[in-house]
Amino acid sequence: MAWGDFGYMEDGRLGKPYDLGLLTRLAAQAKGKLKLIGLAGFLILLSTGLDLLLPYLTKTAIDDYIVRQALLVDLAKAGAAQVKALKQGLDRKIISTNDPGKVFVPEKAFKDLDPRVLARLRADGAIAKEPWHIVSSGPGVSEVMEARPGLFKEYGDRVLIKSSDLKKLSPDNLYKLRNSDITGLIWLAVIFLGACVLAAGLGFFQQVILERAGQEMMFELRQKLYAHILSRAPSFFTENAVGNLTTRLTNDVQNLNEMYRNSIIALCKDVVLLTGIVVVLLLLDVTLTLVCLVLVPVIAVAAWFFARLAREAFRALQGHLGRINARFQETISGISVLKLFRAEDYSANAFSRLNNAYFQAGMRQIKVFAVFMPLAGFFSNLAVALIIWYGGGQVIQDRLSLGALAAFLFYMQMFFRPVRDVAEKYNVLQAAMASAERIFNIMDNQTALSVVAKPSPFPDKEHLTVCFEKVTFGYLPSETVLQDISFAIPAGETWAVVGPTGAGKTSVVNLVLRLYDPWQGRVFLDGVDLRRADPLDLAAKVALVPQEVFIKSGTIKHNITLGRERVTEENLDMALSVTGAGEFVNRLEKGLHTKVGSGGQGLSAGQRQLIALARALAGDPGLLVLDEATSAVDPVSEKQIQRALPKVMQGRTSLVVAHRLSTVRRADNILVMKKGRICEQGTHAELLKKNGVYAGLVRHERLRG
Repeated sequence: MAWGDFGYMEDGRLGKPYDLGLLTRLAAQAKGKLKLIGLAGFLILLSTGLDLLLPYLTKTAIDDYIVRQALLVDLAKAGAAQVKALKQGLDRKIISTNDPGKVFVPEKAFKDLDPRVLARLRADGAIAKEPWHIVSSGPGVSEVMEARPGLFKEYGDRVLIKSSDLKKLSPDNLYKLRNSDITGLIWLAVIFLGACVLAAGLGFFQQVILERAGQEMMFELRQKLYAHILSRAPSFFTENAVGNLTTRLTNDVQNLNEMYRNSIIALCKDVVLLTGIVVVLLLLDVTLTLVCLVLVPVIAVAAWFFARLAREAFRALQGHLGRINARFQETISGISVLKLFRAEDYSANAFSRLNNAYFQAGMRQIKVFAVFMPLAGFFSNLAVALIIWYGGGQVIQDRLSLGALAAFLFYMQMFFRPVRDVAEKYNVLQAAMASAERIFNIMDNQTALSVVAKPSPFPDKEHLTVCFEKVTFGYLPSETVLQDISFAIPAGETWAVVGPTGAGKTSVVNLVLRLYDPWQGRVFLDGVDLRRADPLDLAAKVALVPQEVFIKSGTIKHNITLGRERVTEENLDMALSVTGAGEFVNRLEKGLHTKVGSGGQGLSAGQRQLIALARALAGDPGLLVLDEATSAVDPVSEKQIQRALPKVMQGRTSLVVAHRLSTVRRADNILVMKKGRICEQGTHAELLKKNGVYAGLVRHERLRG
């Protein structure tokens, strides 16, 4: 994943990169996937073991087959204590000769001897400097010995020849002499290749298993998050921007997937690999291992310092990115104003300044990584230099085999591989932690409307009554929208709510639909307090025709039924006929099965409003609520809708919120609201006679034409 693929900072705040509480909750997401994760962990152990085996096979090839040398030790020149220590420490590895005072000792065996004894033997001149090559006796070796008898010494099943004399043999004889070594190398190569293939296979299955576990966890988390968001109260959506919620469900979940897929997998394998490398190195040579590990504290300090710099660079980068996003959103939302006042250049210059700041922040982040990555490579090369310096000296002194030195070099390269990858893992983990914090903040939000354990059922009646009893309500604690509202709508009547902008008309609708609960007072539907009503029963009893019609991508039929099982084909046909929506639907080539785009693309404003009317009527509601249902359509469409409304409202209790007063003249009663209170009520004629607020609104509408 590239740095900063997904958002990190929001509202100028950066989350903690390592938060134990968040990690605990993320781990809880994996509870149902423990079998998959356990199997993947087992495969990681196996594949890591195979990775650790490869350098050791190289060591074995060098020490046991490529460089099989021994040194002659003259026991007569050594002290009694040294001879005793030699025989006790290397008894089974010593090759006895016909001379009891002289023995051959394989070079790789000297590392098992006490360094002080070895140093004393060298100081006394007991160890010869010229090495002898060791081979196992066999038919081919015997044939070569017969051809060049003066070059060989045979002791039991071991045959020795001075390493300098090997060049005196012909290529054919040299091949015969070292045939067993070549055979051993071939087998080692086969094992090496097999280990590589097996490690690749294990890596494939491990990756697939962990990917599946990660995808399943993200699928479940996305489902939980989506369901949780849907269950929130409308106030939640007022407090949280749509773009932010979309980011939670997409980018933030993807961030967590990146962490599970890349960082967690790599981190687990790296921990096992580093532990295994240290264990193997300690088994090979404790002293050289400790020399190499001297660099670990230095690397840890460098990594900690890098983390701080990277965090600050990342903070600045994401802050500038947030400002770019905000500027772009402002530009798009106000594009008509910008074009009207020809302010494109002004907006472009402002964006250019933000873009340049983002560029500079990006360059600072690049510099941080540009320092750390070569620094990690430098430490890796420094470790190699230490191995060559100290380990090479050990080889010269016969305290370390050449194969072990080669293995050390391989292992140290493997050791620093995870360190070099820390930069990418840090950014992925940091972004994931911030995403987790934001996701869990949403999941912890409890702004859902309460549901009682035993809801009260609605009476089985065709018409519904609506009653507000001393209702006070607001959206923000500091702002009261409705103040001590009381009224009662008899069953089967049509009531209207009118008033200037901000009077509280839509708030009345929101309370009737129980999108919100009142601060004080109660709202009743057929005598049932909406707080004690079953939400599903309420949805079946009440239908809304809003000012802004919701049309989702899909067929017209799906947009009318919205997946409601209670909407039968008979109800659907009735709704289309009564509302008049069937007239334009039948003209379409595919009729109800015509697909429309999100937001009603391809439909006029009037057609969208007719679909909303049909949607409300298809559920056969007892209470119909119309909130500014004709305010956003053209005059022709308005007339069509006005013709349909009497049929739609016939036989139903109806509550109409209207901006155009011409739509409410036939209402049985009109509530006139001002500043959150009911200031007048009565029929159209009664209110005109009062010559109050309503009459003033009517005169104002006539003046506007």
